[in-house]
Amino acid sequence: MIPGQRTLLLSIGSLLALGLNIAQAKESDYNQPVTIDAGRQLVELADSKVTFTDNVVVKQGTMDVRASKLVVIRNEKGLQSMTAHGSPATYYQVLDSGQPINAEAKQIHYDMKARTITLLNDAKLKQNDNIVTGYRIRYHIDREQMEAESQGGKDRVTTIFLPEQLQNMNEKEAQN
Repeated sequence: MIPGQRTLLLSIGSLLALGLNIAQAKESDYNQPVTIDAGRQLVELADSKVTFTDNVVVKQGTMDVRASKLVVIRNEKGLQSMTAHGSPATYYQVLDSGQPINAEAKQIHYDMKARTITLLNDAKLKQNDNIVTGYRIRYHIDREQMEAESQGGKDRVTTIFLPEQLQNMNEKEAQN
């Protein structure tokens, strides 16, 4: 194993677990080992880049990311970004509430400096039976803010709420 590679691999999984959760991920996931399984790995030291290809699977606790390719960029300060590519790339995790969250897109990008996760191209985010779709869905981790966008009028952002969950939202608003 190349020096620093083990640390890089552990950091990748930890950041995926920390970064890709749209709500509060299972706390116990952070104490689990990280496994990245791929058919091929290419380390480009001059470019500070590691590329995993051929059915990439990243697991840590309940977190499961699947992609055809995962590209990790780092510099002397550590990891800068990770991008999962697929048709689609997928993300799954069970939240502390016990509810699963699923996300998919042709590209899932995590920018550590900006602390954002972006689902790009045929983006879809699903929790329970509530679904948000659009060209781009971006989650700002620090602000706990999600925004969904269309592709310049070529498509629309669509959100589907189940009637029961919509009623629960209205009841909570009435209490406040």
